Amino acid sequence: MNPQITHRSGKHGNFPKGSAKERHLTENVTPVKQKPSKELRPMLGAILLGLLLFIAAVVAWCYYTVSLRKAERLKMELMDLRADGFVIRNQHGEVVFRLAFRSGSLDLESCSKEGEILSCSRSSRGPLNFFIQTVKPKDTVMCYRVRWEELAAGPAVEHTMFWEDAHWYGGSEMSTQHWPIRLAGYQEPVPYVTSDVYSFRDSFGGILERYWLSSKAAAIKINDSVPFHLGFNATERTLFFQARYKDSPYKPPPGQQPFPELSYRVCVGSDVTSIHKYMVRRYFNKPSKIPAENAFRYPIWSTWALYKKDIDQDKVLNFARDIKRYHFNCSHIEIDDMYTQAYGDFDFDPIKFPNVTEMFAKLKEDGFKVTLW
Repeated sequence: MNPQITHRSGKHGNFPKGSAKERHLTENVTPVKQKPSKELRPMLGAILLGLLLFIAAVVAWCYYTVSLRKAERLKMELMDLRADGFVIRNQHGEVVFRLAFRSGSLDLESCSKEGEILSCSRSSRGPLNFFIQTVKPKDTVMCYRVRWEELAAGPAVEHTMFWEDAHWYGGSEMSTQHWPIRLAGYQEPVPYVTSDVYSFRDSFGGILERYWLSSKAAAIKINDSVPFHLGFNATERTLFFQARYKDSPYKPPPGQQPFPELSYRVCVGSDVTSIHKYMVRRYFNKPSKIPAENAFRYPIWSTWALYKKDIDQDKVLNFARDIKRYHFNCSHIEIDDMYTQAYGDFDFDPIKFPNVTEMFAKLKEDGFKVTLW
C-alpha cells in the first residue's frame, strides 16, 4: 500500500537479531529503579519515629541525672520539695505534714541529688548549706533529716509548721496546759528555755521537749544543737521554728562561727502508736536506775507546810528534830521556796543559811535525805 513506509521501516527499524548495533543499544540502556511499595512506607516511618523517640529519651535522662534545673518541685519518696517549703504524704496520698520556709526560698537550680541525699547551695538570700536525707528505719516508718545552715552570721533561719486540722501533742509545760495543744493569739519566736510559769504566764515551764506528735501519724524532733526559738500564730494554726544566735541566750560552740543552723527530723508512719514508739526509742532514753524505794514507802516532809516562804537554817534543823523526836518515818526533807535570794540561783541565801555545809552534815548524820523545791 505504501512502499516508502515499508522501505524506511526495513532500513532503520529492523536489525538482524544479534547484530552489533542491537548489542550496542542494549548495553547503553540504564535500568529504571523500582520505587518502594506502598506497604513498606508505614513501616519505615514507624522505625524513624521510634529512633527519634529513643534519642529524645536518652537526652532527657542524661539531662535529669546531670542536673535538676528548672524544676518547680523535687520528689523524694513521700515528700514533695518546693522552693518555699515541702509537704509529706502518707502511703494513701493524704498530706500529713506541711512546712514553709519563712526566712527565704530555695533556689532549686542549685540542687542536686546523690543517693538518698538531696542538697542545695543557694537560697533567695545567698549561699547556704541545705540538705534532706531520706531514712527508712522500718517498713512502717519513713523519715527525713532536714538541715538549713546559713553561711553568714546575721540572719536567722525560720521555718513554719502548719498543724491544720490535726491534733498535736508535746512541746513544753505551759501555765494553762491543754492536751492536745491549744494555743491562742500570736507569739514571735522566743528562746525555748525553761522559766517560771507562775511569775511569767506566757513563758515555757520547767519541762519541755523539742518534740511534737500529730494525730495524723507524723512527728518532728528539733536537734539539741539548734539555738532554738519557738513562736506561734493561732489564727493561721502554725508553729514558728527559728534558729538564731543574735539577741539570744544561745552561744555558738567554741571555735565555731555564729552561723545559725536549723536541723530536725520529720517522720511519718502508718499509725500514731508506731511513729511515737519509734521516736521515743530513737531520741528518749529509758530510766537507767530505780528511784529510791523510801521515796515511795515513806513521806516527804516539806517545810512549806509550816513555814511557807519564811524559812531559814534554824527552822530546817528544828523541823528535822521534831520529825525524829516523834518517831515519824521519813524519806526526805524538802526545803521549799525562797531558800535563795532569787528564783534560779544556785547558792543559798547567806543571811538565812549562814552555814549550809554544817546544816547538811547534821541532817545526814540524823538519817535525812534532802531535796530542794
